[in-house]
Amino acid sequence: MRTILGILACSLISHAQTSTTATGVYRFTTPQTPQGLQEATTIVRTVASVPQVSVDTSTATFTLSGPAEAVSFAEWVLARIDKAAGDNAVYEYRLPSGEVGRVIFAPGIETPPGVQELLTVLRTVADVRKIFTFTSNHAVVLSGPDWEIAFAEWIIDQLNQSMQQKPDATPREFTVGGPDFKGMGHGARLNFLSNRTSPRQMQELLTVLRAVGDVQKVFSYTASHALILRTGDSDLQRAEWMIQQLDLPAGPSAGAAMFTASSGDDVTRIFHLRNADPQWLQTSIPSMRSELKIGKIFATTAPANIVVRGTADQIAAVTMWLTSHSVLAE
Repeated sequence: MRTILGILACSLISHAQTSTTATGVYRFTTPQTPQGLQEATTIVRTVASVPQVSVDTSTATFTLSGPAEAVSFAEWVLARIDKAAGDNAVYEYRLPSGEVGRVIFAPGIETPPGVQELLTVLRTVADVRKIFTFTSNHAVVLSGPDWEIAFAEWIIDQLNQSMQQKPDATPREFTVGGPDFKGMGHGARLNFLSNRTSPRQMQELLTVLRAVGDVQKVFSYTASHALILRTGDSDLQRAEWMIQQLDLPAGPSAGAAMFTASSGDDVTRIFHLRNADPQWLQTSIPSMRSELKIGKIFATTAPANIVVRGTADQIAAVTMWLTSHSVLAE
């Protein structure tokens, strides 16, 4: 019993030593609004993981309490964002845990909807969980594994540049490091759309990629008409093909375009339609799902297209169905 108690005592002492708590104080030198102080508090809690934060709003002073590593990181972050305007530098902090912290200024991303979309992109596509923005100087503060932060930084850089100069339509490619998160793969693409640029058109394209292309990690950045996605190699090729086919300029199109997977009976076809108004599409898609037993099918409007994925026989059945309704473009 004495031996067991001795071991437990040593374990508790060791745990206490490795979980040292600390306190810190930081006072802003630049004027801060209530919103700015609230954002800084969120950054300290969510990005730096400091559990106890109190703020004296009259003096813009933060008192921090928590693990020493977290408090040190939080003090470093607050000093980096304590400026009226950002700069072109990327500030990096290496934590003892092995994770890395970054402060990146993105002056091109300044509207509230743009900031919210950026956060959603980084959380859903790049898997960044510890992230928040400091609105007044357009700072993005984040932390995580190296591969995660590198991917996030690439996305931020691409979107920030797009707001300062008009980008061309060449797809941007990035290979994501780290683990193959839930089988999602390491391939990433960022596409700037040229023609399908209205909010409705972009939302339809997102739905096509998710419902027909099986791409779950995809989101849009409306201000620069960008689509950012991450998926496995085979799904990535199909997704890129769909984007290019659906982002064609307005005008007469051939009746269909087809993508065949490298293995299995897996065909994706885009049918360009004529005389198909939104109401007709709304009623026809459920009919085709039911009659032809096809689950992966979705319609876009303006221009009208139907995107279908299935076996060769299912694609042939859809072709016959659309032909019988006289809606296929020549």
